[in-house]
Amino acid sequence: MFQEFDIKAFFIKNRKQVLISIFLFWFFFALLIMIEDEIAFRIYGMKADFVDRLQYFIRWVLWTLLTPLIIFLAIKFPIQKNQLVWGIGKHFILAILFTALEFMIEIPLIRLATLKITGAMPAVSNYAVVFILKFNIYLLLYFLVLGTTYLVLYVNSYNQSKILAGEAHIKNQLLQTQLVEAKLSLLKMQLDPHFLFNTHHSIVSLMLNNENEKAIKMLTGLSDLLRHSLDDQQQTIPLEKELHLLKLYLGIQETRFHEKLKVSFHIDSLALDQKVPAFILQPLVENAIKHGIAVSSKANTISVSATMADGSLILKVENDGVLIDYNHYREGIGISNTRERLKQLYDGQSKFELKNNDHDSVTASITIPKTQ
Repeated sequence: MFQEFDIKAFFIKNRKQVLISIFLFWFFFALLIMIEDEIAFRIYGMKADFVDRLQYFIRWVLWTLLTPLIIFLAIKFPIQKNQLVWGIGKHFILAILFTALEFMIEIPLIRLATLKITGAMPAVSNYAVVFILKFNIYLLLYFLVLGTTYLVLYVNSYNQSKILAGEAHIKNQLLQTQLVEAKLSLLKMQLDPHFLFNTHHSIVSLMLNNENEKAIKMLTGLSDLLRHSLDDQQQTIPLEKELHLLKLYLGIQETRFHEKLKVSFHIDSLALDQKVPAFILQPLVENAIKHGIAVSSKANTISVSATMADGSLILKVENDGVLIDYNHYREGIGISNTRERLKQLYDGQSKFELKNNDHDSVTASITIPKTQ
């Protein structure tokens, strides 16, 4: 009935308010009954009997004390929408048992109180008529408490759902903003004058050397890279699509750095259809080129891998050459954005690590939950 709502936690958190509400509910209910009786007595010129007043007091104190039992039964045996008749019937039986229990406690207490006041204890049979007359009213009171309980739970469940929906909306908006930022960061890198100059220079050099096929391939790669960076609006995309975008970018960089840059891919075939955050690998590769390949004097390799392990997808970008100097290293926008996107998308179930390896290489690794 309230699958998304933690009823136990609600009552524990609001136990003081619940107990006060129960007391006030029955206090004003009993007060209303007493006022009605007083008006009736005055109309007919009668005087209220103290023993009768005491019976009312004992009765409503019992109802106050036993109300948590009705709340417990309401939660334990919820009335489901798809089993409405059975649910109401079940509570009708519980209402009868509850009423019988209330009378079993009420009658001995009233008899004992009457004995203390009048010196005579009325027979149990004297209360048979009272039981019959009050039975229907007690059933209605049971269902009144039952309905009030469901109303309170429904309102609080609805409010919680609205809060969660609002939080989810804000979170989604934040993710959309971060995706836009990632795209803008990628586009900025692609439109960076130095990058475009080198790409243009490489294309011209290829054409001057009559390597027109390579020049066309490089120009096409640049065009495709720009188009893909703007086309995709999804938060997550298949790894296969992410790798396609990455290869377009690396293709341009390989042409730019010639033999200085080598690229290798080690991709588990089972990982290709796994969903990954869009543009999640490009900042890692860009970081490896900027801080590793570009400042190294020798040929270097960037290795990209994707493996499945223990219900997780592990993505790694490794480059040899220059290690991270943590004394002077400052995390750039691309890496910090990657951390934050993973945090928002996977709510603490992801892991990002950037570290130096023993064999003079640097590895950036991302671990995210497996897509069902």
